[in-house]
Amino acid sequence: MNLDFETFKNDIAWFIKTTDNVEFLGSNLNINLSDKFQVTFPILTTLIQKSRVLNLKINNQHYRLFSWTNKDKISIGWLNKIETDQTNEIELIEEHELLLKEIGGIQESYNQPEPSLTNNQNFLFIKSECTKGIGDWDDYYEMMCEEENKPKIDYKDFICFVQEANGDVTLYDKNTKRVMLFAHDHSFDNVEFLDNQPEYTFHKINGAETFVDYVESLATEWTNEIL
Repeated sequence: MNLDFETFKNDIAWFIKTTDNVEFLGSNLNINLSDKFQVTFPILTTLIQKSRVLNLKINNQHYRLFSWTNKDKISIGWLNKIETDQTNEIELIEEHELLLKEIGGIQESYNQPEPSLTNNQNFLFIKSECTKGIGDWDDYYEMMCEEENKPKIDYKDFICFVQEANGDVTLYDKNTKRVMLFAHDHSFDNVEFLDNQPEYTFHKINGAETFVDYVESLATEWTNEIL
């Protein structure tokens, strides 16, 4: 029995059903990360190097469970989805592809710190979930721009790489790598309205101007929780 996995199952009780086939592929205390990854994501690198890693399959889908012990001596972590099927041909930026290649995207987080960029998210970074544009918010955004007489942003090259449970999306411009949050409903503790845009549409995330900033900010939040 793997205690980290049991803790994950207890906290994220809805994810694994009794009918699911779970196959353990082995665990290790660390994972090899390339020099390029370490230079690009130094804070994340240190965090990953401190993790306990469990490789497993759930219904033949490969995952890695990254786990740490927090200051309350409780197991916390991420279930990362490892994708090899490239059916989603969406073009991601180099840093995003590097992240996915080496650690995968976050499917679920358990016993996570609050507040954190991982809170209330359906997924983070997973390529098969990524989409172009702002999802189902096109009509809402157009209406808000008309009501407040604000110019529309050209978001055709924006990539949604995080989706919140309420439908809000975090995006980056693949040309500039700049990150924005499109939110119609948010706590706004860590964001600011984007200049010359309607309220409750595009926002800047404090401390996360670019995709790399976003990843490193997330890693910092989790690093601050562990022993």
